[in-house]
Amino acid sequence: MEPRRIISEKNPVNFRGVFVGLICVILICSIEAYNDYYINNTWLAAHHFPIVAVFLLTVFVLGVNVFLKKTLFCSPLTTSELVTIWCMMIVSASLPTLGLAAYMIPTLVGLTYYATPENDWISLFHHYLPDWLIPRGDRLVQGFFEGQNTNVPWVEWVLPLFFWSTFTFILWAMMMCLSTILRRQWVEQEKFSFPLVQLPTEMSTESNKLVNTFFRRQSMWFAFMVPVIIHTISTLHFYYPIFPRIPLRFRTWDILSEKPWNVIQPFDFDIQLSTIGLSYLMSLEISLSLWGFYLIYKLERLIGSTTGISSYLYNQGFVQYREKGAYLILFIFFCFIGRNHLHRFFSYAIGSRPQANEDNEPIEHRWALVGLFVSLVSLSILLILAGANSFALMFSILFFFAIVCVIDAWLVTRGLFFIHGSFKAPDLFVSALGTHRFGAANLSVIAFPKRIFFRDRREILMPHLVNSLKMSDFGTLNRRHLMLSICLALVVGSLISFYAYLKLAYSKGAASLGRSWIHTISPREPFRELERFLVNPQDTNWQQVGFVALGGLIMFSLINMQYRFLWWPLHPIGFITPGQFPMNNIWFSIFLGWLVKFMMIQNGGLKMYRKARPIFLGLVLGESFIAGIWVIVGLFTGQGYNFLYF
Repeated sequence: MEPRRIISEKNPVNFRGVFVGLICVILICSIEAYNDYYINNTWLAAHHFPIVAVFLLTVFVLGVNVFLKKTLFCSPLTTSELVTIWCMMIVSASLPTLGLAAYMIPTLVGLTYYATPENDWISLFHHYLPDWLIPRGDRLVQGFFEGQNTNVPWVEWVLPLFFWSTFTFILWAMMMCLSTILRRQWVEQEKFSFPLVQLPTEMSTESNKLVNTFFRRQSMWFAFMVPVIIHTISTLHFYYPIFPRIPLRFRTWDILSEKPWNVIQPFDFDIQLSTIGLSYLMSLEISLSLWGFYLIYKLERLIGSTTGISSYLYNQGFVQYREKGAYLILFIFFCFIGRNHLHRFFSYAIGSRPQANEDNEPIEHRWALVGLFVSLVSLSILLILAGANSFALMFSILFFFAIVCVIDAWLVTRGLFFIHGSFKAPDLFVSALGTHRFGAANLSVIAFPKRIFFRDRREILMPHLVNSLKMSDFGTLNRRHLMLSICLALVVGSLISFYAYLKLAYSKGAASLGRSWIHTISPREPFRELERFLVNPQDTNWQQVGFVALGGLIMFSLINMQYRFLWWPLHPIGFITPGQFPMNNIWFSIFLGWLVKFMMIQNGGLKMYRKARPIFLGLVLGESFIAGIWVIVGLFTGQGYNFLYF
């Protein structure tokens, strides 16, 4: 393997890297909503390892750089430039869809469009919301959902989008501060492996030859061709049924359709080659716990159904609330295990003496601490302006969401690329306080961020930030410059995403677009729940509070077992993931990745693991690359095929 560059001085982020990264951001955000919702192609970014970023990085390394090296037209893109481009792409790839626009915009108009005389939403909670908080008017709302080539009423959208964009940018600022606070603990103290940055790191390594060592490995290319061939045949079958189809998804609905077995549905066996490759990069303890706890969860459902207690417990939110308790205990554990780092951080932030190498932190320690507090206060004030009437309550909810961001980022740094969450942050306070003490105004206002930011965390920003800061070590980049580049990508990406999404919705009609649950079910979900809270108010739900306590107790026991007994095989990470729907799609592939790695280490040790590593990176690269190729074909044909199930 070629030695990697070791440069003592940090490289500034140069103009060319930012410029190319910005072009990629504009390209992705311009076509992604059209690709995902109208063409119904494979999603460009459905989790924290966006295939579009891998595809474009491949184009730069094997296309642009090879061309520049052969023609000597100009110098090829350097490692630091490729890292800058990668980071700008991953933070912005989700903005047109589930990371921002596809949840924010339908939710803002869904309240009006789906209001009927039967649900009486208008009289129930419309009066709690300021006129400027959401777009209003039948023509505007119907044009969004029903389309018919209606022009976008930009003037009516400006103020609501400005308010919620401000909320979003401050929320992202909070995550940047948290990332700065946690970076050294995770990177330098605990030395996490960061599986999701290993492939772009290998791809971006510079070489005097046309391609680096990674791309000259035959084993990598053999693995690369496996998903390319499989998905090419299956996609050709979609376009031309005369071609055979290679099945990679095996359902059990017909086999397990009777009681009590039907309670464990969905229980699919999906083979996702890129997931197998990423699982191989995880530690054995992590991958074992992910699929192991998933099977324990299914066994738990089966026993519950057999004994007759399953339907009651799970209808009461047993899994969701115990997961909240687990998050709280895990956060306390983080604070405990990182107490020395946090003590040093606060000492340097409050004191007058800067910490060593602080000049290359993404944000100066003092300002990161101040920024975290100011962002939490600012978000609370914005919610007060939107109609809420309790500053302390809003601050508490947002602080809990900060805790959730930390745990989610921790999950991703350990290799779990697809997180979702089975709960919404404000629900903990609704259960603890009851809808009476929470108040109708607070419930009405918080319904919007619950849906837009707190519910679906598969593309939440903070894990991308932490991974980007890890990538900066490899590219020896100035982290403050990199953070400014990321901010630029987020601002430009957000504006392009809003524009592209609204143009698509008003021309085609959001209700008729593909993945219809995003535009027909998701915009109604928070307001149906709000209707239930206001029509049938409740006091403190001690049963759900008990579930929270039970989840915390189980998590404490798992942490204790892990650190007290070396023989204990299960990591606590698995306990907070089985109730999340992504595990239904990826658990079997994680199992396969774990099984192969376990057998290799048992028979050949770490030497065999390292030797086989390019094979599994090749699986990830091959599936991402062929997905990008067929996305381009779908954009030209107007008919897309989704072969990655997320």
